Amino acid sequence: MAALRVKMLGSALLGLLAAIVVVSMIAPPLRVPAPGPRPAPVEEPAAPPIAESEPDPVVSRSRGQSEWAFFFRAGDTLSRMKDGTLLGEVLRLERQHRFPDGSTGPAYVVRSPDQSERVFDADELERRARIEAIRDAWVPPTRRPDAATTR
Repeated sequence: MAALRVKMLGSALLGLLAAIVVVSMIAPPLRVPAPGPRPAPVEEPAAPPIAESEPDPVVSRSRGQSEWAFFFRAGDTLSRMKDGTLLGEVLRLERQHRFPDGSTGPAYVVRSPDQSERVFDADELERRARIEAIRDAWVPPTRRPDAATTR
């Protein structure tokens, strides 16, 4: 029974291949138009130069929030994504911090390399910083320490 199915499948594929060959020989060839002269480029009016200034401040999504899922943890060493400048180590997380503009929200307290403490809005820091090192990471060994070596 299996041999019959293989023969039927083979003959169907052979018939399909023959049909493709016949159609490709009968069909007229595709004609690609020859490239003609290109139109002259249209000069667009020059756009006014864009002033090099600070980008518009992004509205913080964390300000005013009472529940915020912090991305960084205490002990993480952070650097700025834009240029890799070391920001420092996260000392603590604050659920409600009063910022100089009068708003409150979650914040990170970071100790910079010069040992000063700075407070960052949680959303702003999470958008602009990355983790350089994790202090409390534990990676399990791949084998037991007393296992025999195989080399």
